[in-house]
Amino acid sequence: MRQLRILLPVLAALSCAALAVAAPLLGAYQPQAQYCFPQAQTVDPADSPLCSVIPGDISPDPLLAGKGVGYQGLVGNVATAPASDVETPFDNFSWQTFVGLNWAGTQVQAPARVGLDGNAGPRVWEGWQRVSAIFGNATGQANCNVPAGYRYFSMGSDGKGNPVSQNEEYIQAATARPAIDVLGNYTLYERRVNGVEAAYLAAPVKGQASWNLNTYDGQVAFANGGGQVDFPASGPTQNGAMEIKAAWRILDPAHHADNVKRYYAVRAVVGVAPDLIDRPAGAKPAPICATVDLGLVAMHIIQKNVDSHNRLEPKWFWSTFEHVDNAPLATAACDITKPSKTDCTLLNQTGCPVAGLPPGAPSYSYFDPRGLKAQTNFPADGGKAFHWNPGVPYAQKYLQGVPGSPLRFGSQITRCFQLYRLTQSLNAQWQAQLRRVGSVFANYMLIGTQWGASLEPTNPPSGPPGVVPNYLSNTVLETYLQTFWAPGGKYSPFTTGSCISCHSAARLVAKKGGTQDVPANFSFLPELVTSNLIRTVPTLTANPPPKK
Repeated sequence: MRQLRILLPVLAALSCAALAVAAPLLGAYQPQAQYCFPQAQTVDPADSPLCSVIPGDISPDPLLAGKGVGYQGLVGNVATAPASDVETPFDNFSWQTFVGLNWAGTQVQAPARVGLDGNAGPRVWEGWQRVSAIFGNATGQANCNVPAGYRYFSMGSDGKGNPVSQNEEYIQAATARPAIDVLGNYTLYERRVNGVEAAYLAAPVKGQASWNLNTYDGQVAFANGGGQVDFPASGPTQNGAMEIKAAWRILDPAHHADNVKRYYAVRAVVGVAPDLIDRPAGAKPAPICATVDLGLVAMHIIQKNVDSHNRLEPKWFWSTFEHVDNAPLATAACDITKPSKTDCTLLNQTGCPVAGLPPGAPSYSYFDPRGLKAQTNFPADGGKAFHWNPGVPYAQKYLQGVPGSPLRFGSQITRCFQLYRLTQSLNAQWQAQLRRVGSVFANYMLIGTQWGASLEPTNPPSGPPGVVPNYLSNTVLETYLQTFWAPGGKYSPFTTGSCISCHSAARLVAKKGGTQDVPANFSFLPELVTSNLIRTVPTLTANPPPKK
């Protein structure tokens, strides 16, 4: 197996991560972190208040105690006290969940200093089933040999040169485009589900043995029998259906000691099906079986929320995290509390440019400072399918340049929306606790939490309806959908800059009576019963060419 020889970017000090987002205002109301819920579950409070519990619900929230369905939301809302703080209970829930999921799976009874050590083995969520174990593998496979202790990431195909979604992926959902890092390599994606969701997909209705959601025939029986998809909800002391989508960056295994200091990094073999590789004419088709380190760069966590809260809609809690080194904040980044056209000029633009980086800025994984004139968040054009170069950089064919320069760049990703001020403040508190126990997970930050709620009629949303906050996007999971919002009768769930709104379009592959759509309760996973090509939504247009 080939050892990749990749030069790592210069590692930046964690303190530099603050440059990626605006600092919380001093003297303003500051939220308080709640490191474990319920608190009694903490293993060793003297060592750390962090714990391995994955909460099934948010901790007590005064705003949930009211009658009727409704939330003021974040637009135009400035919290001055816990009673008016909409976001913090949900953000604490997200951090509690992220920490619990990233506890070493064999050390859940150990204190934080042990359980959150990045070298302590696979995390809790890595013990969950991958989607390929539930829906089956793609037709085209590399079939690499994998040494003991290594993860295997399979980039599968339909056998005809097209990537498909049954295994791991290198193409983002919805836009059919990759995220390419500063070294010219694809970002890799994997999806896992907890046991609750896996069991429901296999048997959604008790007593109906032929009904299931993980085969096409089972979906036909389910749809024609009048089944309605409703994944199990969480409860105060139990977790409901949960899905994880993780994004990984390819790192040089020769620098493993440095990699694990900056990332949660795993030793892995990346296998790429032979028909996904560009080889010289006449060359014999052969797979890629590359021994690499993979560094975690982003994580989506969704959990079916408790259905007994009368002020929440029975949707899902959406939590999204990123590594602090991913991407810089755009120079004119939007404020999520003021996302109107007058306050945010970036809406409906593909790129969110950066005028320049301040001295001491981190070495970003997805933004090269030499490419300030290159287009940002620009979707490379791969035609019908993106293929792999036989060696590094694997996405060499799809790198972009700027006039007059021989340099080539990846996706040049920027962050189009500011982090909510209270989320930033809470991040600093959680990161400090993780740093205290020496955990590499201190290098990650919560981008935001989203949930379903009908907004108060006195404060109509400036974005997609029925979600708080209106906008939530991850720079390496949803690079090219960050700022799309199409109001005025042109609404599409994929053009909202919103996780929940996008997933509201999820449907079963099988139709009731062959014609009627069956909603899939915000999960796209049931689509995997067929060898679907990557979903493509025709929303993306190229930026105007950069000025010379």
